[in-house]
Amino acid sequence: MNTWLTRFFHAPRSPEDRFVSLVSPHLRRMYRMAYRWTLNAHEAEDLVQDVLVRLLPRTAELESVDRLGPWLVRVLYRRFVDLYRRRCASPIDPSQSLDDTDQESRLPGDGGEDLRRTEMQRALQRALQELDDEWRDIVLLHDMEGYTTIEVADIMDISVGTVKSRLHRARAKLKKSLSPGTLQISEAC
Repeated sequence: MNTWLTRFFHAPRSPEDRFVSLVSPHLRRMYRMAYRWTLNAHEAEDLVQDVLVRLLPRTAELESVDRLGPWLVRVLYRRFVDLYRRRCASPIDPSQSLDDTDQESRLPGDGGEDLRRTEMQRALQRALQELDDEWRDIVLLHDMEGYTTIEVADIMDISVGTVKSRLHRARAKLKKSLSPGTLQISEAC
């Protein structure tokens, strides 16, 4: 093999390249979670970007994390909570209302989606919004994103028993909120 080619493949990668290769497989999930927490595309993008900017100088630490996906979502969740608390403490109350066009853009899939599925997703979204924040976050992380109860406990910094209890109560409330026979959670996700 040519020496320049050998040097090319064995050249040390920059910290930025290493950071991108570590984080890029997790960006979609991070954005989905940020979007579900903020309910706003721009705020979700800002939240993910804020976390990534804060983590870039810590590339070496990221390389030592065993399960990077749950760890990144935990950092994202904590940053969201920090920003939410700061917003609540602020005397300025930004408008949080969603119009119908924003609601449409939040639904997965393309515009050719059938009406029944769209209505099921809207019903599920309304039912999720009726849940307490900590219950909704657990349902989103566990049932919709597929994290285990141990991972959810680690992300939210609570005990596994608390996760299981809140998950059970949240599912019971969702079941009660949704019309009988209209929607199964697995159909809308």
